[in-house]
Amino acid sequence: MRLNSWFITNPDYTQQEILKENINNSIVVKGAAGSGKTNLAIYRANQTRGKSFIIIVYTVALKKMVKYGLNELGLDKDRVVYEWSWKNRGIEISGDVFCLKDNKKYGLNKNLIILKTKDDIKFFISDNKYDKVISRKYYKKYLVSEISNPLKVSIDFDDWVDTKYYKTFYRRTRWFIQIQIKEFNFNLNDRNDIEFIASGFLFKKKGRVKYLIIDEGQDFSILDYRNSFIPKAQKSISIFGDSSQRIYKERGTRIDKIANALNYPIKELIFNYRIPKTIAKVAQRIPKPKVDLITNNKKNNGNSDYPSFPKPIIKKCKSEYEEIQFIIRRIKTEGLDDVAILLPNNDKIEKVHKYFKKEDIGTQVKYNVDIPENIRSGKYPRFRKVDTLDFTNNDLPCILTFHSAKGTEFDNIFIPFADEDNNIKKNPLYVAMTRASNSLFITYSRKLTEQLTKVSKDDVMFI
Repeated sequence: MRLNSWFITNPDYTQQEILKENINNSIVVKGAAGSGKTNLAIYRANQTRGKSFIIIVYTVALKKMVKYGLNELGLDKDRVVYEWSWKNRGIEISGDVFCLKDNKKYGLNKNLIILKTKDDIKFFISDNKYDKVISRKYYKKYLVSEISNPLKVSIDFDDWVDTKYYKTFYRRTRWFIQIQIKEFNFNLNDRNDIEFIASGFLFKKKGRVKYLIIDEGQDFSILDYRNSFIPKAQKSISIFGDSSQRIYKERGTRIDKIANALNYPIKELIFNYRIPKTIAKVAQRIPKPKVDLITNNKKNNGNSDYPSFPKPIIKKCKSEYEEIQFIIRRIKTEGLDDVAILLPNNDKIEKVHKYFKKEDIGTQVKYNVDIPENIRSGKYPRFRKVDTLDFTNNDLPCILTFHSAKGTEFDNIFIPFADEDNNIKKNPLYVAMTRASNSLFITYSRKLTEQLTKVSKDDVMFI
């Protein structure tokens, strides 16, 4: 993903109208795929002038992108929170987490946590030890002092970790207070005294913030807004979304209904900058309700139809294996970079990832692996997360679910396994197709999904 081109530098007049809105006023912003909603959410955060704000996003992948945008504007990149974390955890603090080794059970010291950030090292002592340690001025052999306005944090883990971490630190229940340690010999390469907690995350309580900014707002319910968001916002809430990109019928709400229920004014982004007309002609017919991606299409200054841009390709293959081989050959022979392979679920992600690994082709990938009961280190948790996404690397193809791809964009999109028996829904397919900013390839090996059977032969290339 080309983050430098994704990030808006010259807002159009509809985007400027939103940026003129007083940050203390709650608003709802709707716009089709490619209209710049996520960018505007980041610029809306910039309007807070660094005061207390949080951007809540729907996926972990989108969180990584928003971090980039916040960093570009000189804002705190930790102020973007994945929605599950907002409800169940708090505000994550970037950095690598370590603990001291110990001779006691599990060989870990449960009272001191170390956070290595890009700029410095922070130390946290368990809150039940804090007063005693500060009064004595020592913890073990280390000279300790208190600091002003210390961070209070807790620890959480990825979906799968060694049981010893759970049983040493628990999860989201024990709290640690920041302290100062002088002359601490911190050597990342020395594993005799220190252990790296690869799956560890520190977070602080969310508390109440002045400004809440919600991206992919259509994926939250009215109850989410009333119970989880509004009570936590002291000043205002800004909501950005697109009803056509609502993936799950069982959750979420149309953007206009959110505006009506909360009595917030609604603004509209009318231009599309991402999707060429070649792809827009096909994609706009997929969602329900249908959308218009042509009238206000500004991709390549409006000159994005065929032959300036290639028509989408739909290819029939003999097997799923042949579909993957088609993708690999296309990437290699055309020298494609900034590629994403989008799939409906985790099982398909794992299958494609294994194909690429077998061909010795590096990828960026995000999915969960269900750990069989008989080899789990403990009863819980069930899943191990595989996440190697790095959106600054355009050379390695990204493999994502439709869900994880929300908010992203790539030059070249491949959608394999587009078979009717895979039960691909309209809106998720629309989300996947509209991630493409140049080329779109769709493959199937049995019967093409009904969502694409009525596509005009003039608009696509069947091969």
